[in-house]
Amino acid sequence: MNISSDDLIFRRAVIQLLDVENGNFEAARELLFLKNDIMELLRKQLVYIMQADEVKQAKWNKDSKVMNRIEQMNENNDEAFIRTSAEIAEELYDIMCDSADIPSADLLCLSFQIAGSLYYGLIKLNFSAGFMHEIWKENGQGQIKDIRHQRTLPLGKKPNEVMIFNLSEHKILLREKKYEMLNGDKIFYLSERFLKCFTDIDVKRKYQILNRAVNDINKKYPEDGLQQQMKTKSDLYYLFKEDQEFKVNKISDELYGDNPQKKQDFDEKMERYDMQYDSFTVEKEDTIKSLAYIDLKTENDIQIKIPIEEYMTKENIEVWEEPGGTKKITIKNIEQVTVQ
Repeated sequence: MNISSDDLIFRRAVIQLLDVENGNFEAARELLFLKNDIMELLRKQLVYIMQADEVKQAKWNKDSKVMNRIEQMNENNDEAFIRTSAEIAEELYDIMCDSADIPSADLLCLSFQIAGSLYYGLIKLNFSAGFMHEIWKENGQGQIKDIRHQRTLPLGKKPNEVMIFNLSEHKILLREKKYEMLNGDKIFYLSERFLKCFTDIDVKRKYQILNRAVNDINKKYPEDGLQQQMKTKSDLYYLFKEDQEFKVNKISDELYGDNPQKKQDFDEKMERYDMQYDSFTVEKEDTIKSLAYIDLKTENDIQIKIPIEEYMTKENIEVWEEPGGTKKITIKNIEQVTVQ
């Protein structure tokens, strides 16, 4: 989804207090007026979340109490919006009380629209420790009089716990963290207990799994030699560059189709995460920045980072493997070297 801050129009918002440390739940009784600076900050955060590679897609569950409330809510009616948001917030608060680790928070409940589609969002603004000082002035001179501990909201940070519901298409975007519950289980409580829905692996994690599988197979078969291992990495890079997405089935065939054992190893690793028939792309270049380089490390901890485009030209990088197993890497045509 390619959107900008200008595409997002806010409709309604309320904020609820979920203070599990003090056993205090306070539901909103009226709509929240969003000032321009807060509105602009929320726009940027929502746009980031909706395009982030670490955000998961979740499946809409018609048997979920929370999703039923969201679906049946009359968003056009202020009272209905306030009442439903309070019921949803109290449901979340009750689950948070079943853990000593889940942080207290303000829960921002808001509706907004993008290109005709209606969304409902839950942004959990977890409290963080901070300090405030008080300035005391005497004879025109300022002096810090007192330093007091405060619980502050992370408005300037990207939130770690967010749920965005596309009410027009029944789709969910979810960013969540695992926390330990009182029974000792460490779970994704937002999807497993609150929404009661199934989630896909986020794109960033999928790429990490795929890349690690290729690296593991390279390490498992050192007899292939350094040049073949480097070729495998460059082939993965060019497959993505050609398709602009990772087609796992095609990657398996192209990289390991001529070696049944390697192909089996790769396919088993993908099946472990139910990714064997997956196709996915990335929104952020930073997610796959490691794909554009071949990282080499010797037994003496000498590290070399070679851009794949540079390696493939064969003009400035040469790799030899001696019969005895030693390797030689030559970097040519260097005009300038800097120490990093």
